[in-house]
Amino acid sequence: MMIGCRRGLAAMAVLAIAYAGALVAGLAALPVRAEDRCAAPVEFTTAISPLPNAAAAIRDTRALRVLIVGTGSSTNGGTSAQEASYPQRLEKDLAAAFPGVTVTVQTRGGRGLTAADLLPLVLEGLEAFRPDIVIWQSGTVDAVRGLDPDGFAQTISEGVEKALKRRADVILMDMQFSRFSRATVNYGPYRQALDSAAAANAGAIAFQRYELMRHWAASGQIDMERAPRAEWKAQADMLHACLAKVLTEVIRDGIRQASR
Repeated sequence: MMIGCRRGLAAMAVLAIAYAGALVAGLAALPVRAEDRCAAPVEFTTAISPLPNAAAAIRDTRALRVLIVGTGSSTNGGTSAQEASYPQRLEKDLAAAFPGVTVTVQTRGGRGLTAADLLPLVLEGLEAFRPDIVIWQSGTVDAVRGLDPDGFAQTISEGVEKALKRRADVILMDMQFSRFSRATVNYGPYRQALDSAAAANAGAIAFQRYELMRHWAASGQIDMERAPRAEWKAQADMLHACLAKVLTEVIRDGIRQASR
């Protein structure tokens, strides 16, 4: 009788373990909810520096002008339509974040452009558009080509200093995260140059797109490289939507800090 009870208890234990394992596996397999795709740790949504020029523009003119200068991911990011790209989404998100403020976003750049190629576009945009914020996305092309990191750093610093003198805050955006590129391209010196340029200038912020995208990929929120080919456009749309959302949070936080 005792042996039979022990066997019964053992069988129940095995079933309980199997059920628990199946439950854990099922939970792990649950897809990330759409509303959670853009969730990001606070370090990605917090401005490391106030944005005084943007805050002054909103206070004095009830308008906010944002200039985005960058390469292919900013001008033609593989989305299903131009309206789905992060610059256009950012314009709508900022308008929603600041009711009653006229938000205008302009974009300049193109594929394959180095920091040295983009600098004249930054300067031209400062003169013609007179933005309150410049978002400068750079570093990918320079790193892929193995161009001099010191020259890259000097170019970025020059652009930041000239933008600040024209009363435009600056957000420096680094490259996209890619497992393949990480194994073949040394992004480190270029990311460091962007971080250093931001840290050296009040009114400048380094937007860590590389680490943000790595977080999203690791958590299963957005993973462009592992998505089926048929889902690439949808993944790109989600990525751009989430980038715009996080950028909006950073800008809102920087303006809030400057307004205190």
